[in-house]
This record gives sequence, structure tokens and C-alpha cells, in this order.
Amino acid sequence: MAAQSLDSDTLREALEIEQQIEQGVYKNLTEAARELGLARSTLAHRIETAHLQIHKGNMEEPSSEPPILPEFGDKDIDVEEIIDHMQSRFQKRQAHEAAKKWFEIKFPKKDEVIGLVAMGDPHLGPSCDFSTLRSHIDIFQNKKKKYKFSKDGRFTDGLYCLNLGDVVDNWPWGRLAALYAEEDISRPTERKLGKWLLESCPWIVWLHGNHDMFHGEFTTYLESINCKKIPMMDWQAKFKLVFPSGEIRIDAKHDQKGHSQFNPVHGLKKTILWGQEQPDLVLAGHKHISSLAQEELENGKCVTMARARGYKHLDSYALRYQFAESSAWGSSWLFVIDVTAEGPMKIVPFGDIEEGADYLAWKRSR
Repeated sequence: MAAQSLDSDTLREALEIEQQIEQGVYKNLTEAARELGLARSTLAHRIETAHLQIHKGNMEEPSSEPPILPEFGDKDIDVEEIIDHMQSRFQKRQAHEAAKKWFEIKFPKKDEVIGLVAMGDPHLGPSCDFSTLRSHIDIFQNKKKKYKFSKDGRFTDGLYCLNLGDVVDNWPWGRLAALYAEEDISRPTERKLGKWLLESCPWIVWLHGNHDMFHGEFTTYLESINCKKIPMMDWQAKFKLVFPSGEIRIDAKHDQKGHSQFNPVHGLKKTILWGQEQPDLVLAGHKHISSLAQEELENGKCVTMARARGYKHLDSYALRYQFAESSAWGSSWLFVIDVTAEGPMKIVPFGDIEEGADYLAWKRSR
């Protein structure tokens, strides 16, 4: 084919193909010709002719190669590494959750009689009955020096506390946030009150109720100042008090599932009937009523069920929907626990905290 019969576009295309061969787009001239549907000799002739025309001045040199841009690499680790990391974190969380189910609180030295206070919803704020709450905390701290002190000298000997949740109102954003306008309290004040309660009682378990979790920052704050590593859990805790000769299984929830207007311990009873684990003590708060039941099951086991009233009074919601404004009795329950006793004497409940503390001191002195 004569050189002059090849137009400039064809020759320019041939030079571009030559550049692509040099850049590695095509392995060699043979592959490039095959891709273009040309004979190898035809493509070679076009490239040779194009160079000849440039040499004669009949064609311009092809434009310079585009600039080579930098490569920064992937900004994150490989997706397989991401999956490996997520798998490892999931397994860690899974093991953590498994460890929380029926965890043990041990009293290894002897079968001592202890007192366990199940504290009802404090709702620290304008509607909290601080007079009753403070009188209870004075007993926990042995302010009247009526009982023996614990080894650290801060609390009544042998007495421990379990928080059933709803430490403060902690109203959420949205419609309920308007309730802050009716209360002389702020979020920083609620945090101060939460810290005060955390430091005032001999806690062994602490539950976060629905009000505590309305704003997650409140529970995060409490957990960040939990220097004694008290088990803090969302809504529920299943644990065992372990003594040398036996154990007491406790199922504590901010509220147990189930409700009946005819039976205030209905949800707690369901936990006994339908659960496979048969705890010795079933606890709840949340509904601002006090109730207590003890029952011997068919297998001879005696189970105690109690709902703590809590310390919130003058509740406009309760008034509007005609819920009873009950007294302070049963705001918290004190259970005197003797693992060596039989039947209902293994867990003896008191709705009057001072009466329970007196009984505990007597039992421990025997």
C-alpha cells in the first residue's frame, strides 16, 4: 500500500497503538494487530509510514504522554482484615454476654447471713422522696452506729445493695423533654445526684432502667466513674450469691415481662412458671408499686417474688391515669438471706428497712 494513500488519522492511530504497546496495554505488536483486526505486517507498515511522514515534516509528532498521577493506596485496611477484626470483636462481645449470665458473687469464707437491699426506682429529682431515701441510706451507712461496721468502716456489716434502675428521670428529646420545663433540675444536676447515689451505698449489682437509658450519655457517665467495678447492666441481671455450702439464684430486672391488673407480681410469677432456671429470688421495680409473694413450688423449692415501689411520689402521670399513690412502705426491700436455712426462712423479706436491718444484726450475732 502506498504511503500517500494512508490518511493522517490512520497514521496517527497507528502511532497511538505504538504508544499503548510501550505502556503495556498490549503485550506486543502481534497482539495489538489481532485486537484491531489487522495483519501484523499492515500495522507495522502503518507505524513505519507514520514515522517516515514525521521525518519528512508532513506530520507532527504525537502529543506528549499524559502526566503520571500519584497513587495514594487504599485509605483503609483490606476488607478481609476488616471482617477478621469484626469477627474477633463479635466473639469478644459474645463471650462477655455469656459471662454475665448467672455470674457469681462469692462469699468464700463461711456461710454468713447477709442482707440484700433491692432498691426501687430512686428517680432522684423534684419528685423523689428524699426523706425516706436518706433514712434508708443512713441505715446502710450505719449513721446511728446501731450496728457493726463493715471492714472498710463505711457501711453496716453484712448489708449489700442492688439497684433496680431509673436513678433519675433523664427525659429524652422530643415530647417528654418538655417535662424538664416543669422541673427545677438540669442534666448536670442529675449527673451529680447519680454520682452521690453511686458513692452512698454498698452496691454489688446496678441495673440501668429505661429512664437511665433515655439518653445513653447518662449510663456512659455512670460506668465511667464506676471505680469499684460494680457490675452495671442494662435492664437485667441474673446472678448467684455463692456460699461454701450453697447458693442463692437471683433474677433481677427493671421489670419482669407480663402484666395483670389483678396481680401485681404477675410478671414475676411468669418468670417462675415459664423459665427453666428457677431462681430463688425474683425482683422488679419500674411500676412504682410494692408487692410481695412467696410460694413453694411442686419440687419443694420456696421462691420469693418482690416488686419495689421506689421513691417517686407526686407523679402527674400516675394521677392522670388513676394509678394508686401508695405509701413509702416497700420503697425498697431488704432480704435477710441465710443459705443454711430451710424453706421460706432462707430468704426473709422486710418492707421496713430498719426492721430488716435489726433482724439482720440479730441473725449475724447468733
